[in-house]
Amino acid sequence: MRVSLNTVKQYTKVDLSVDELVQKINQQLGGVEQVVDLGARYKDTLIVKVLSAVKHEDADKLSVCIVDDGGTVKDVERDSDGHVQVVCGAPNVHADMFAIWLPPGATVPASFEDAEPFVLSAREIRGVKSNGMLAAADELAIGTDHDGIVEINPDEWRPYDVAIKPGASFAEAYGLNDMAIDIENKMFTHRPDLFGQLGVAREIAGIQHQSFTSPDWYLKKPDFKQSSSLELTVSNKKKKKVPRFMAVAIKDIEVKPSPLWLQCALVAMGGKPINNIVDVTNYIMLLTAQP
Repeated sequence: MRVSLNTVKQYTKVDLSVDELVQKINQQLGGVEQVVDLGARYKDTLIVKVLSAVKHEDADKLSVCIVDDGGTVKDVERDSDGHVQVVCGAPNVHADMFAIWLPPGATVPASFEDAEPFVLSAREIRGVKSNGMLAAADELAIGTDHDGIVEINPDEWRPYDVAIKPGASFAEAYGLNDMAIDIENKMFTHRPDLFGQLGVAREIAGIQHQSFTSPDWYLKKPDFKQSSSLELTVSNKKKKKVPRFMAVAIKDIEVKPSPLWLQCALVAMGGKPINNIVDVTNYIMLLTAQP
């Protein structure tokens, strides 16, 4: 099971270093298979604002973009206003959007574990200089979409208090400056209370001799209005083993991509973003170990 330390830190304080924590987990639980430094994979990813996107004169499907990185990156070619030119082939690129920029010298996250990771450089594309690239979800290893670049909604809720502005770290803004700990599943066979991120957070609190309080949403008893508008037939052949069955009908659901923070949280926990319906149920399952 993969445990995201950034997710754990949302529910309990972690005072130990990663090495100390791994040592304690090995002593108390055993079976840490590996520690994955997601922060290293995403250290080069920056949030930029696209100031303009003009069609390339010699390529119908390319746009020449001017982006603002807040002057964060050194040793990159800039115009007189201090902005950077990037050629982009995504159909959804447009002025005033926030995007994710991989500057020259950055490693494309999707290739990070390859034998020869793909390191970007400044180069000419159809005669126009491009400094790095604006990234799609598959290039960032946070999804499979390659139809367009990732567009960041600055007004969308996120669990991390990092402002969306030119030059901000994408990894910090979306929790991918993370360390993920892979623990052998067989270590949990005698400790079902440890399944899920919440269970591990509780155990880490105990390891540090700290109290742990489950989040309100986990403790609160659900209160749903009774409705007779949905007919449902349930057959229970194992009444002793399944004493209760609950179902909730939800209407007016639009299937679409999940909020970006949720996609990144799933990636950190070893999941794979699909769509908002699948992702939110998988997210809660990974948190609580309840499918």
